[in-house]
Amino acid sequence: MALGLVLTTSVAAGPVHAAGADSAPTGSDTSHRVISVVHKISKVTGSSQVRREETGDRVEVALSAGILFGKDSARLSASAERRIAEAARAIREAGSPAVAVAGHTDDLGSAAHGLTLSKQRADAVTRVLQRHLPKNVRLSARGYGEARPVADNDHEAGRKQNRRVTLTFHRR
Repeated sequence: MALGLVLTTSVAAGPVHAAGADSAPTGSDTSHRVISVVHKISKVTGSSQVRREETGDRVEVALSAGILFGKDSARLSASAERRIAEAARAIREAGSPAVAVAGHTDDLGSAAHGLTLSKQRADAVTRVLQRHLPKNVRLSARGYGEARPVADNDHEAGRKQNRRVTLTFHRR
């Protein structure tokens, strides 16, 4: 298992001065104020078809549609149950009270078809999660179709990344 750490810092151009300072900053002051720092940890789980990202207490697990479903189908594959059960274990360990399940597609075919298929896939994953999670965990399923791509749809490699189901939850 590989672990990567990316530190992103946003910097605003402009002078910085301490609150209550005796003098205002001069026009030649070249320091900058840091607006936000985001720590993003990505774990590669040993499969290029499963991605896990953590930002603060928010966790997103993205499962490639290729490991869950056949082409243009919302019927789960034989190995899908195991993958979803692994994700459910991570959700239980996190103690999350709620999980958002989101289906996504590439831009091949009509937008209406992609929206329907993505919702059907999110619903299928939700049904399996229900069997592996405590009854008090709230599950919501939504299909986004092609509306939220993570890669370029101009090439098959990008379309493959866009065909996914994501599980978003928070650690307690």
